Amino acid sequence: MNSIKEFRDENGNVLAHGAIADRYTIGGSLIDGFQHESVPFFITAHAVDSGRNVMMYALSDEMYTTYKNRMMTQALNSMQDVRWNSIRDFIEPELFMLQFAQALSMMQLSFVGESHLPSVLGSNPERTYNDFMTEYNAAFEREASLGTPVKANNILLRSFMRKYTGISKTGVRCSVFAGMDYNGIEYYAAISPLAAINPLAGLFGTMSRNRKAENSSKKLGEGEPCDCIDWGAKYKFLLVCPEELEQEVFPDFMELVRTFHMDNALRQRFYNLKAQRIQMRMQESMMFQSMAISSMQALQASQQRLAQTLASNSAAMSDMIMDSWNKKMASDSRISAARSDAIMGVNHYTNSYGQTYDVSVSADHVYQNQYGDVYGVSGNAFDQELLNKLNWKELDK
Repeated sequence: MNSIKEFRDENGNVLAHGAIADRYTIGGSLIDGFQHESVPFFITAHAVDSGRNVMMYALSDEMYTTYKNRMMTQALNSMQDVRWNSIRDFIEPELFMLQFAQALSMMQLSFVGESHLPSVLGSNPERTYNDFMTEYNAAFEREASLGTPVKANNILLRSFMRKYTGISKTGVRCSVFAGMDYNGIEYYAAISPLAAINPLAGLFGTMSRNRKAENSSKKLGEGEPCDCIDWGAKYKFLLVCPEELEQEVFPDFMELVRTFHMDNALRQRFYNLKAQRIQMRMQESMMFQSMAISSMQALQASQQRLAQTLASNSAAMSDMIMDSWNKKMASDSRISAARSDAIMGVNHYTNSYGQTYDVSVSADHVYQNQYGDVYGVSGNAFDQELLNKLNWKELDK
């Protein structure tokens, strides 16, 4: 039985704990800075027996997101602090494992077989699942509070290990064991009126999907369509050794896998930074929500002003049209009356009592007496002095 040892960085800071034999030189490093929205930092640890060319590695907390929805991608474009190295095309766990093993071993590898990984998480699948879903359900509740309901339609937690063989650059035939506590979740979000105005009303503002959410263990990427896939590994492990030493060193590797975990103080810092990040995103979302509501209110006020202006302009326009119409009708009436008079051969005259008389167009002069009677006379006009004496008055048309 190997003893539990502290894996420290070059400055002596404790990073992790795990059982390892004394013959191994151990160490590690802290990679600070958000690798993903849910990963404020991660650690690496190593145990090396240089005399026998045996190397063991452990890494924590790696996560990636595949965005299937373009609106989400557009929303992320406006987030200046998003680490774009966390956004990549989805690959299945088996390929993810192979890429990890080949990158660290620096060999082209051939698959031999697969088995369960007896890690801390792999040995407690029910607790691992509950912890995982507690975190995501809390995230979904936050999104729902911002007007964007989010649901999972596929979940895969899988602790597994694979054996490979390869040939090193020095020509040594090697056995390579790679394992990981894989976690992945596919989810979609229903759109809200607020999210339609501003996709950052919630971090998952997206197009609507009418599908029943379900939890299952089917392979990710092969289920129903979704908006996003979060996928990665809580812990990853690797053993590289000459083929002839496999039987001797493999138990050491298994003991490290069964006991390896991040230091509790460091894990607490991990959760604190993550909580701060969540709070920051919530504040951003609420700010955008407030901006969207303000924009909506301004739009409604603008529309109301426009409606009032159009109504006012419509009334003024109506008055102008009616005035023009009345003038046209009066003009048409006069023209029509003149045309009628011309056809009938008469002219209209009005006496001092407001009475209208039709007089033949042949009359050169039209006169009214003191009683209002109207007479038309052809020829020269009467002498004005005579007209005055007889109380006659000449009328104009």
